[in-house]
Amino acid sequence: MKSNVLIKYALLILCLTAMRAYTQNTDNEQVKRVKRAIFIFNVAEQTLYGDANTKSNFTIGVLGKDRTIIDLKSLAQKRKIKNKPVQVVGFNSVKDIENVDVIYTNYTNNFDVSYVLNKISSNSTLLITENYPYNSSMVNIVNVGSDFQYEINEMLMRRNNISAHSNLRDNAISSIEKWKQLFQDAENTIAQTKNKLSKAEDSVKLKDEEIEDQKQTIGVKENQIKNKNKSLAIQKNEIKELISISEFQKKKYSDKLVIEQELEQRIIKQIDSLNNQQEQIVLSNKQIDKQQEILTEQKLDIFDKEVKAKTINEKLNTQRTINYLLLALVLFAIILVLVLFKNYYATRRLNTILKQKNNTIYSQSFTLASKNKELEEFAYITSHDLKEPLATISGLIALLKDDYTDKLDEDAMLSMDFIDRSSERMRTQIDDLLAYSKLGKSEDRTEINCNDLLDEITQDIANAVTRFNAKITYTNLPVVLGSKVELRGVFQNLINNAIKFKKADVSPEVVVSFKTMVYGPQDKNYWQFEITDNGIGIAEKHKDKIFSIFQRLHSREEYEGTGIGLSFCKKIVESLGGQIWFESKLHKGTTFFFTIPK
Repeated sequence: MKSNVLIKYALLILCLTAMRAYTQNTDNEQVKRVKRAIFIFNVAEQTLYGDANTKSNFTIGVLGKDRTIIDLKSLAQKRKIKNKPVQVVGFNSVKDIENVDVIYTNYTNNFDVSYVLNKISSNSTLLITENYPYNSSMVNIVNVGSDFQYEINEMLMRRNNISAHSNLRDNAISSIEKWKQLFQDAENTIAQTKNKLSKAEDSVKLKDEEIEDQKQTIGVKENQIKNKNKSLAIQKNEIKELISISEFQKKKYSDKLVIEQELEQRIIKQIDSLNNQQEQIVLSNKQIDKQQEILTEQKLDIFDKEVKAKTINEKLNTQRTINYLLLALVLFAIILVLVLFKNYYATRRLNTILKQKNNTIYSQSFTLASKNKELEEFAYITSHDLKEPLATISGLIALLKDDYTDKLDEDAMLSMDFIDRSSERMRTQIDDLLAYSKLGKSEDRTEINCNDLLDEITQDIANAVTRFNAKITYTNLPVVLGSKVELRGVFQNLINNAIKFKKADVSPEVVVSFKTMVYGPQDKNYWQFEITDNGIGIAEKHKDKIFSIFQRLHSREEYEGTGIGLSFCKKIVESLGGQIWFESKLHKGTTFFFTIPK
């Protein structure tokens, strides 16, 4: 009977201990939940919302299945946010979120925070998350023991037109290192708590097993008690014994309190010991810091020595390079002397040859000048001698027309006109031939403004321009060096041809332009002029003979002229040191090009 009572008391103590541990754990969890709800309310209160919120209620949403919604609803009955009643709603998915001022979610619910941010963008909605990575949300909180810490991302808040109060910013964690440490501390605390809970669960299991064993023992004892049919006197004695045992247990309980007090004193002593150890650790850290400073000074000293050694090596390398350069310069000087010596003898030999050739050219130039003078005299004499019989013929024809007009028939008069026109044309060709022989002899070189020159030419041919309704275009032409008379002949011949050889029923258009070009093996600079028209064009087969003297591509009945104009242009341009050519498409127009050295 005595042992049975002891077993019952043991069972009672075990049950009370388990209930106390469970109750303490439950109380801690409840406190944490209440603090979480209060923290969310405080953060929402200290957030500044940009747009004018005209809603009568302040709405907090909870994303996912979370008991926090119960705590928030309970707190909403007691507190307001922004002087507005608080309404708490729950959402099972991100797409359901709408019309809320604050949204809360926990990392354990496995929602993608970027998806949530995208859903609430531009809605002036504050996102509060728990245990998410650093800087991934607007406000991110983490539980440390029975308290909460937080960090804020002001850039994400500004994107949603909201901002944090200065108190909220000042108390937030400002670096990822602190957040990682805090997160690590929280994980360590959770791990320790889980470890304690695991140990408590193991202890409860052991107690449950002991209780089961005790129950079995009690069953056996009860059976034995039932089998025993003891007398009432024995039972009364047992009751008295039980009373004495109860008093003994009370006494034992008071002893237990004494033991607990002793344990508390031991714990206080251990805490003092830990504090002493902490002080020793601080002293050790200071010594380590001093040693670290010494090591840093030694490293700086080593670095200075390395810099000095590097400087010395650089000076040595520089000196070595200078020596190599001096050696190379000496070798180069020797090679240069040899090359100059060789070039000196080669130059002397070439100068001798050049002097001989110059003497030959000089003598040939005298011979050529003499022959040119003879040719000019011959051309002049020939043209003069040819003009006299032509003048005689023209005079006789005029006399015959005057004296025998009434005696000659119509055919004879036509023959007289034909002879007269042929004589005049022959005289014109002789004049042109004489002028052609004199081209290129002018040594009068002056600066010529091509714009002014074209203005004069346009005035001279104003009758032809008006008669054919021609349009001549030129702007910003250069100033060139040459003979004004000869260059005028080139432009005037080319423009006259462009107007003369026009298409039927089409007004001629002439465009004069230029550009700078580089020609020849010596890369010499030239002015390249271009005279473009919209006339009848020139066939490709006539390309070789068009610049020949007295060459005509059309009959005199179609187009007047002697066929010497392009020959004039070619001789003048070549005498100036340039070239002349053309590009043409039949029935579409022609562009004449000529160059003059700059």
